[in-house]
Amino acid sequence: MSGILVEGVSHERNDGAFEVSPFGYMLRTGLKEQHWRLDDSEAQPFAVFDDVRRGGGTDYLARLISFENATAPDLRGIAVSFSSDRMGGFLPDEVARIDAVLPLLGLAAYRITLLNLAVDMLDTYVGLSAGRRVLSGEIRRGSGTTLTAALLFADLRGFTALADMAGMDLIARLDQHLEAMVEPVTEQGGEVLKFMGDGVLAAFPITAERTREEACASAIRAAQSALERNAAVNRLRDRETSLDLDIALHCGDVFYGNIGAAGRLDFTVIGPAVNEASRMEALCQSLGCSVIMSESVASVSPVPVEPLGHHRLRGIAAKRELFTLCFSGARASRP
Repeated sequence: MSGILVEGVSHERNDGAFEVSPFGYMLRTGLKEQHWRLDDSEAQPFAVFDDVRRGGGTDYLARLISFENATAPDLRGIAVSFSSDRMGGFLPDEVARIDAVLPLLGLAAYRITLLNLAVDMLDTYVGLSAGRRVLSGEIRRGSGTTLTAALLFADLRGFTALADMAGMDLIARLDQHLEAMVEPVTEQGGEVLKFMGDGVLAAFPITAERTREEACASAIRAAQSALERNAAVNRLRDRETSLDLDIALHCGDVFYGNIGAAGRLDFTVIGPAVNEASRMEALCQSLGCSVIMSESVASVSPVPVEPLGHHRLRGIAAKRELFTLCFSGARASRP
């Protein structure tokens, strides 16, 4: 029994290949269908024809199937090609049978493309876990769940002053710093829940498969790596103002779900634990630390921690005992 081999091809690795392909030619000339005989000396010299010949192909049947959806103009359609190894290629009745099933293939491809686009879009814009929840139908305001998680709240110091120099270079630099924060989170099994200007809120949920100790350890490792990678970005831009990174780590219960107006929702986390993490991060400058963690995280830290004493967090009545990491860069002198 023969099978199907599916090969993914990155557009970035084949820049310009489509334009010089049979399909690019068909789009430019307004053709929807074309049938080339590869033994015809007058056939266009497309590079793909050489690949087909090497595989034993004797012809190249190409079709463009348009989706024709005005509300999604970038989803233009699909391009399909077939080849036969028979001398002379496909017979007319075989081409007719292929054309008869192509509309069904186009409909199936359209539905699959829409689903893949929705999944990729939700994963990209709201996060993997939140995206799948939304896609499964959790779109009612107020719906959600309470979960316990280790939280990572990271923010760039000094970016607000640079924001006055608005421009594409500033955006490019911000993207580099955000990537330095986000990659360690995903590598440690966490999820970025929200970008807040030049800051990031991420969570490491505590589940049956991941204990509180493991979730907090993952958050700590992500914080350490984020500081190292952010420093690397600053070194690459040593002629520019350095942007330090402040990180707060906390653990607690949060509401994870839909909030907002009836016609515009946001799938995010809210709750006292999120507020405490934000207030802790705000103390980094005054305490001269790049990382501040609560007792709930410090008590299960896999690496040594240093006590910072009890401090009052804005909007919270009782003082909180705070800690920092005992590693180079966690506690630094700041102006």
